[in-house]
Amino acid sequence: MDALLADPSLYSGVRAGISAVFSAPELWLLVLAGVFCGMTVGVLPGFGPPAAMALLFPLVYTLEPLPGISLLAGLFYGAKYGGAVTSILMGIPGEADAVATLFEGRPLALAGKAKEALAAATLASFTGGTLSVFGMVLLAPALSQAALFFGPSGRAAVMACALVLVAFTSPGGARRNTCMIFLGFVLALPGMDPVYGMPRLTFGSWRLADGVQLTSLLLGIFGLGDLMDALLQPRGTSGEKSVSSAPPLRRLRAAKAALRGCLIGFATGLIPCGAGVTASFASHALEKRISRSPEDFGKGAWEGLAGPEASNNAAAMASFAPLLLLGLPTNPITAALLGALTVVGVVPGPSLPQNQPDFYWGFIFCLLMGNVLLLVLGLGLAGFWARLACLPFRLLWPVILMLCLIGSYVGADGISGPVQCLAFGLLAVFLRRHGCSPAPLVLAFVLGPALETHLLQTLLSWW
Repeated sequence: MDALLADPSLYSGVRAGISAVFSAPELWLLVLAGVFCGMTVGVLPGFGPPAAMALLFPLVYTLEPLPGISLLAGLFYGAKYGGAVTSILMGIPGEADAVATLFEGRPLALAGKAKEALAAATLASFTGGTLSVFGMVLLAPALSQAALFFGPSGRAAVMACALVLVAFTSPGGARRNTCMIFLGFVLALPGMDPVYGMPRLTFGSWRLADGVQLTSLLLGIFGLGDLMDALLQPRGTSGEKSVSSAPPLRRLRAAKAALRGCLIGFATGLIPCGAGVTASFASHALEKRISRSPEDFGKGAWEGLAGPEASNNAAAMASFAPLLLLGLPTNPITAALLGALTVVGVVPGPSLPQNQPDFYWGFIFCLLMGNVLLLVLGLGLAGFWARLACLPFRLLWPVILMLCLIGSYVGADGISGPVQCLAFGLLAVFLRRHGCSPAPLVLAFVLGPALETHLLQTLLSWW
């Protein structure tokens, strides 16, 4: 680190970045627009960041490199926070990264602490994103080089460790959770083979040609599942749940959980291993494992809310390091950003900070600026979102049902989405009645294709 700080090119690069940021007044508005659009996209289930990025991608051809890429990047990490809003208020995760937030945020909202939960999620997201940017500046160049030598076997090991951690810490017991992991792997099998690109287990049905849709699974298990559960319960049993209080000591624990989430998210963000979902589930599982009161988890534990929210935003920020310094995308969004970088003439690689310091350091400052704007917007809108959560359930459940069905239709681009959503809603009710946790199932479903790919690559390299 001393050698890095003593490098004269560092200071000249930082000056070039600051000059690029302050010489383009429209850049601030574009970053704000990207963050706001990302938050909106995160709130709308089914219409995820990839679809929004596809709509905004043509702007890259008309904008300067730094404003165009910063706009798309703001959309990416803004959506990470936006997914927490519906997770906390309605129990509908906008994307897989927000599922772990739902486990603690939803009980807090049901207990009348929606505003406090949203504010805590905002602060945790800001902490994770900001510290990850500083980590990217100080450590990412060396860590990104090391990530090249991690290899498929190392990536598979990271995913396997996350699955084991979730299996032993989620409610329901290790045996039930292992069954849920197996079910998640089975659900990930239909569709196109991730290695050879051949259809499998479609049973001749066009509805399974693209496999089980992640959006339909998430909205069915968490959105429709909770809705059916509440409607099927006798009147008066679906009210507020018990929730842990938040005295100063508890808030301190939540702050420490956010810092631990930053470390987990930053480390996983550098590796193509489903960073956001892996980090958030691992953070939630770790907090429950080391907590002095693990019985509070699932009832509104503040540590279980702060850790995952910090980790998924930290992972989002850290994923820019291998993208910029190695040209290595770690998720579909950064893959689209790599295409955008190619369009605007930015060449990712270890020499990017030296060859194009105005873009590299300007982009770093835009990330920091975007996190500040995310904090302001999140805290400013927390009261508005919280008031929506106070509406009577008889007014909310038709909206939740409509969002689930429309989101699944948009996500699957057809009627197969709502059909799968309803099927998973019924499955969720069945699983809850038998004491099974959906967390291991969702994590196994999301990581299944990548884990299969890395394991097969490992086996082929041994032969």
